[in-house]
Amino acid sequence: MRSLLPKRHRRLLFVAIILVIAALLIPSEKKAVSASQRQSIDLSAKATNTQQATPIAAPNTAEPSLEKLQLTETQRVATPQVQENIAKPLAPAEALADTPVAVTSAEQQEAKPKQSSEIAEASTQPNALTPAGSAADNSVKVSDAAELIAQLQQGKELNLGVRYPLQLAIEPQQAPDEPEHFYTLKRQTVKSGDSMALIFSRVGLSARTLYDIDQLGGEARKLRTVHPGDTLDFYLDEQDRLMELHYPQSKFQTLIIERDEQDGFAVKVDTQELEVRTNFAQGTINSSFWNAGISAQLSQGQIMALAAIFGWDIDFALDIRKNDSFMVLFEEHFVDGQFAGNGDIIAAEFINQGDVFRAVRHEDGNYYTPEGRPMRKAFLRAPVNFKYISSNFNPRRLHPVTGRVRAHNGIDYAAKVGTPVQAAGDGRVTKSGYSKYNGNYVFIQHSSAYVTKYLHLHKRYVKTGQRVKQGKKIGTVGATGRVTGPHLHYEFLVHGVHKNPRTVKLPTSTPLKGKQKDIFMPIAKARIKQLDNTKRVLLAMN
Repeated sequence: MRSLLPKRHRRLLFVAIILVIAALLIPSEKKAVSASQRQSIDLSAKATNTQQATPIAAPNTAEPSLEKLQLTETQRVATPQVQENIAKPLAPAEALADTPVAVTSAEQQEAKPKQSSEIAEASTQPNALTPAGSAADNSVKVSDAAELIAQLQQGKELNLGVRYPLQLAIEPQQAPDEPEHFYTLKRQTVKSGDSMALIFSRVGLSARTLYDIDQLGGEARKLRTVHPGDTLDFYLDEQDRLMELHYPQSKFQTLIIERDEQDGFAVKVDTQELEVRTNFAQGTINSSFWNAGISAQLSQGQIMALAAIFGWDIDFALDIRKNDSFMVLFEEHFVDGQFAGNGDIIAAEFINQGDVFRAVRHEDGNYYTPEGRPMRKAFLRAPVNFKYISSNFNPRRLHPVTGRVRAHNGIDYAAKVGTPVQAAGDGRVTKSGYSKYNGNYVFIQHSSAYVTKYLHLHKRYVKTGQRVKQGKKIGTVGATGRVTGPHLHYEFLVHGVHKNPRTVKLPTSTPLKGKQKDIFMPIAKARIKQLDNTKRVLLAMN
């Protein structure tokens, strides 16, 4: 052997021979005691007498069979007595470790029939579960829940892997019953000539109630300026006392007056969430600007607003020509998906006789050119909403009454008697009076260089020395003095020299500067781009 096999191979052969002999001498699992023959130790019985030295067998590492597990679980949950024994704490591990333990085969044989009889007796108890039931849910009946909770409170342990139903006594919380209030609604529509006192009287409310509401101030003061057609909703209780007053100011805002806990009144404004969308309109003038605006589905207010934006540069009575066009970007308001009205014009373009005018709205509410220059000039081009010009500026005009050549140093704007006349710019009233030829007249000094005159007024609303703002109503169109019909005679003087109000170059207001210009320029760029993109889309569609 030594000559035939190397030393390393001889060692491997020797180890293999030892392994074969060991396998033959050691009994297999089939010859070992089966799991069904092994007896589990009744620890609950041993735990009752912890002072006695109880020998127990060394644990066997073989796994118990499925039948044995089901049998053991059935025994554990069979009766309350068994549950109580199981729940008792075992002897400390230290005490068991100090005692030599051993279980003889005779004791195992004696314990086996005893344990089997306990299982049979437990199966006859009312609380015992059937084998099928214990295998399905392994739970304890609800009737034992109280006893198990008591055991848990006493510090006793529960069995691992067993589901214990917990009986919860939850009393439903009932909200306190609030008394129901039934109010009577009385709706009033404001009529011409109505006052709040008269409206409250029609509803049956006292003047004292109206006084208390008026004393709230703030938002409540808006009730002083109700208009014909507005609606007021009065909510009255069983004693006809006012509980709530609703005054809708728009489709998304409602002024509410409500009675508080101290029997007084409080005011608030209910504002619904507003969705803002952007829409556009465009039109080409064929007959008139007004008709073109209606055809473009602009509202009357939008048409007037568009004319006001470009009214500083365009005379909408005389400068409009056929094929002039406009483009408007404006806001629309929606509440809960429903249209609630038009918002502001945010950008617009007007092409008049080939000249392009563009305006963008700034956050201050004013309109500026894309370069930041204000659309609003220092002076209005026309201080009155006129029908037509009855007489133009003409230094060699033949006077219609005297028949003599006499310079007409202004423009006559024909309009109905009572049509409002506005101040063309900011300034101070230097004269407000009456004369044989001029009738009722007003002179305004705007600066050291500019003066405007307004003649043949029906009524005057300003006094000499009074400061006025551009657009303020200073009088109404009339036919006073030497005239042939109702009109406004308007003169514009620069350094004492009469100029044609229609053609004179009007001074502009201060352009945007600094931070305000930095804020405006990106907005203007985006709006103008939006206008151009819309025009290209419309052109492609046509």
